Amino acid sequence: MKEVRIVKITMKAILINETQEQKQIIDNIMLIFSTAIRYSFNRLLENVKISELEKIVANKYNLNIRQAKDVVESARQTIISQKELVKINYEEYQKKVKDIEKILNNKTKKLSNKKKNVLLSKLAKRQMKLKYWKNFIDTKTIPSVIFGTKEMFLRRCKGLISNQEWKDCRNNRIYSRGDKTKKGNPNLRVIINKGISFLEISTLEKTKTNRAIKIQVPIYLPQKLSKKTDKINGINYRQLFLNHLKTGEAYQVEIIKKNGKYYCHITFELPKTKVIYTGHNEIIGIDTNPDGFALTMIDNKGNHKWHTYLKQHELVYARGNRRINLCGELVRQVILIAKTCGCGIAIENLKFKKDKDVNSKFARIKNNFIYSTLLTMLESACYREGIEILKVKPQFTSKIGLYKYCHQYGMVVHNGAAMVIARRSYKFKEKIPKILKDKLVKDIETFNKKNEWSRWNYINKKILKIRKDVKNPDLWLANRKEILRFVS
Repeated sequence: MKEVRIVKITMKAILINETQEQKQIIDNIMLIFSTAIRYSFNRLLENVKISELEKIVANKYNLNIRQAKDVVESARQTIISQKELVKINYEEYQKKVKDIEKILNNKTKKLSNKKKNVLLSKLAKRQMKLKYWKNFIDTKTIPSVIFGTKEMFLRRCKGLISNQEWKDCRNNRIYSRGDKTKKGNPNLRVIINKGISFLEISTLEKTKTNRAIKIQVPIYLPQKLSKKTDKINGINYRQLFLNHLKTGEAYQVEIIKKNGKYYCHITFELPKTKVIYTGHNEIIGIDTNPDGFALTMIDNKGNHKWHTYLKQHELVYARGNRRINLCGELVRQVILIAKTCGCGIAIENLKFKKDKDVNSKFARIKNNFIYSTLLTMLESACYREGIEILKVKPQFTSKIGLYKYCHQYGMVVHNGAAMVIARRSYKFKEKIPKILKDKLVKDIETFNKKNEWSRWNYINKKILKIRKDVKNPDLWLANRKEILRFVS
């Protein structure tokens, strides 16, 4: 059964024309809400049951039951994320320790005393970190959590910010989950009155009938208009959300106070779009890189059709909104190409940690905002435009593309990887070229028993043994014949 994709987007709105009284009310709610989260966090660590805690929080902080549930859920998610952080770091340092031990225990390589001492020093530090994270797993605890961010806490400790500024950082948000039965969101509801949008906020004050007193604050829903044409430029978030409101479906709202302004992050599901452009006949494989997308199209038999590289060098150093805009421009180009060709898109599913080839790319993506932004925006755009997007395993896509397709079609390594990605979406196997087998494999029988990725790993290691500098793809493409000529 095909997986049903649910794509959510977050629209960044802002409260406008707030009165002084409304600001005081919102600030008070934020203070109580944030205090309740910290209280719930500590009680959950004491193993208080969630159902009991929700009632305690509602009574203690004069919250309605929905607000109390949101408070407890926010605290619970913080604990979950911390537990996941412990697990990830523990596994990471396990691998780091093993990697160094492997180098030190390798008797075929002779290490100088200086190099050995450096490695031993690294090993000691990583073993300490491993012990640190292992302790949390053994004791079933989590690291201490600083509400208000560690950075601001350190700034407060150094006297760089006042106590009031520190408190403002700790008490600067309200969060409310959506509820379909309550027409979208019960406590932070967006309403439209005579064409003007308002955010209806449930306060902590009650009426005589014990219902929450509500205030309505004007809210600006983003709608970027072109200065030249006066038409919508890019995604019309406002209209998307207004269409969502009409359905009565749930949406999530979070208000964050920053520099005296109240920003609203509204998260909602995109409407289901019928898939029009599929990979049935042809498909475009995409390899994501820090400076853009490498695109390679193939037919349904796996044959190369064309390739191109959508580069945007400014991405490497651009920041903030400029970087987001550049990512959006690249994604729009890809969408236009896919719609023009009437085909689907294949990308890497970068969720693998064990494979070394994957791990290097996974590490880059994890620490590089550009990758995650490009892939997230691309997937959302495909969903909106009815373009089929397929995700494939990323193992050895670059190496296979380099050794098998780059020289054949005059492609750079990224386009070679894109071709492998496209072929993998059609379930094609990547056989080792005969020349590589003949030159590099001595025991064919044993080699043939290996799986596909083990074979390519074997070939890659053999090539690196001949010349270590072929880690640079350009050197292999330029000198592959000469390199293979030296193989006995």
